[in-house]
Amino acid sequence: MISARAQNPSSEQRLGEIDGLRAIAMTMVIAQHCGIAPFGWTGVWLFYCISGFVITRRLVQDDRARAPISGGSRYLAFVYRRFFRIIPVYLLYLGLASSLLLLSRQTESIQNIPFLLTFTFNWQAIFQFRPAPDGPFGPLWTLSVEEQFYLVFPALFLLLPRRQFLSVATILIAAGPLIRHLMSGILYRMSPDPGFVAFGVYASSFTQFDAFLMGALVACRESWLRTHPKMVRYFSVIAAVAMLTYVAAYVGINISNGARGIDIMRNIVSGVLWGNGRETVLYTVLDLIWISAIMWTLIRPKFLRPLAWPALVFVGRVSYGGYLYHALVLWVLFTTVIPADPTLAIPSRLLLFVVVWCITVTFASISYHWFEMPIMAWANRRLRQAPRRMGDAT
Repeated sequence: MISARAQNPSSEQRLGEIDGLRAIAMTMVIAQHCGIAPFGWTGVWLFYCISGFVITRRLVQDDRARAPISGGSRYLAFVYRRFFRIIPVYLLYLGLASSLLLLSRQTESIQNIPFLLTFTFNWQAIFQFRPAPDGPFGPLWTLSVEEQFYLVFPALFLLLPRRQFLSVATILIAAGPLIRHLMSGILYRMSPDPGFVAFGVYASSFTQFDAFLMGALVACRESWLRTHPKMVRYFSVIAAVAMLTYVAAYVGINISNGARGIDIMRNIVSGVLWGNGRETVLYTVLDLIWISAIMWTLIRPKFLRPLAWPALVFVGRVSYGGYLYHALVLWVLFTTVIPADPTLAIPSRLLLFVVVWCITVTFASISYHWFEMPIMAWANRRLRQAPRRMGDAT
């Protein structure tokens, strides 16, 4: 059954179900870092797809809500919104983490600050221009990927006519596997280490732009998808078949290479994600799965209602801060309370996950309500006072 709200795409500005997906993505990442979810890293790709969808949806809504303004003004509005949503709490986190590193006399990780401030930390993580431990900064390479996408995206969406944008975005999405294949070849020539090649494809920005662009295309076609729910179902079937085909193919490859037991599932969706074309196709099929989930939130079937539960929506709204703070919470616990032991028993890992998740959400909630929201409200007021209205900062 499709709800009445799903038939009217302009009935509300924010989708609670998307916040529910954000909460799931954040929880998956925390579970991965606590050692209980080998596939939790895929939550980052859910964040990527959601990011492309949400920012494009807002731009589409701006098109419908007000008279067109120049591409340059819209670009400035885009940068303004992104700056006040991402940068203040990001700088707060860097300052807090750096202070704790200095107090604990673990200063090596602070060498990463120049790369973190310039959003080039993903390239530092790949090539180790200045070898230094990650410490509480480890997961922040993903924000570099996102910010690098924002350098390209406005030029595509804001400056190209809509039909041209849709065509270019479709071509870039289709080229995603080829781009990853070429990147893996370049990296392999630099080093035959499969771990280096796998992480290089995993953390490079332009090898993952198709995830954001898929989200952008869904946002552009939102009204059509709402009125054609069968297409969402068909797309979901295609995504599921693609993933099952990928898994079956690499299970067969593992068996042919002599794997037995649990080893037949290694290096398929976790582990070393390079070799036999894994790095070429995995991210595409993964993006298809997450994009199908986003599509389902548009038509709002009954089985997705839990995604809009207030508690889950609340966690989703503070999930950006949660993504930041969870790494610091883990680092503090591993530094002061428990050792970072890979042989830690499963019950202990589960307990660690519960503790980290609760502390993280608490810190993220405080940050969101007492730091992030006041700054965004101030930015909104400044924007409304500007000679030309460009949009809200939130």
